[in-house]
Amino acid sequence: MRTGLLATAVTMAGSQSGGLPPSSLTTWIGFGLLFALNAAIGTVTLRIGERDQARTRELIEAITELERTNVRFEQALSENQALHEQLLLQAREAGIDDERRRLAAEIHDTLAQGLTGIVTQLQAAQDTTDPAAAGRHVERAAALARRSLGEARRSVQNLAPQALEHSTLEDALSHTVRAWSAESGIRADFTVTGTTEPLHEDIGATLLRITQGALANVGKHAAAERVGVTVSYMGDEVSVDVRDDGCGFDPATGSVRGFGLRGMQSRAARIAGTVNVESETGAGTAVSVRVPLVKAGTGP
Repeated sequence: MRTGLLATAVTMAGSQSGGLPPSSLTTWIGFGLLFALNAAIGTVTLRIGERDQARTRELIEAITELERTNVRFEQALSENQALHEQLLLQAREAGIDDERRRLAAEIHDTLAQGLTGIVTQLQAAQDTTDPAAAGRHVERAAALARRSLGEARRSVQNLAPQALEHSTLEDALSHTVRAWSAESGIRADFTVTGTTEPLHEDIGATLLRITQGALANVGKHAAAERVGVTVSYMGDEVSVDVRDDGCGFDPATGSVRGFGLRGMQSRAARIAGTVNVESETGAGTAVSVRVPLVKAGTGP
């Protein structure tokens, strides 16, 4: 290309200076100056053209890369949309599964335990020959039925237990322990340690339900003579311990894996708590639940 540029510059200079070859010294000087000027103009024009061509190539490459990026972006959007739909489906399924577990735990802690108590009271009424005692057992069975029905309705609506509606956790647990002791005939002591705090309803409901479940297990399985329930406030944690002097069991046999315990652990896990069970055959059982201390009016 540069050879052609020089040839063009020679032709142009010759034409402008009066033809080739130059006929005199003056003509040669004019030819040389015109050649230099035309060569310079041609060189500048060539460089501008080369620069424009380079910019055009760069622009074409940029457009091509942008098109490829756009294709990749569209593919990523499509993949993200599919992933989003999959996550939504998984979230719905997880929510449904969690709600099933919640209702199963509520049924276990309300209807199942209430029906067990009703059956026990009616059986006692049937076995006694004292009409007054039989009447008391029937009254207790009716009261249990009404309470269980109310708790079942509240469970379906995902409301806090009725015992906590207008009471503190300590009052609700104290009432629960007294009522359970009267129904089961087992001595039960209730103790509070530490500085009490008003608890978030989810914290209180979890501790109450787990305590009810632990007491129900004592009544059904422990053959205990005495039970102690202790609520402890420990700075940023609150715990409830239920200890009995019953027959106990060997955790290695698998009895600890019953639904009652799984329900307790599931309840505690939902509020970042834990449930521990210690037992030994012939030496009683201790159920301990520890949860974060979240005050009323704040989120757990």
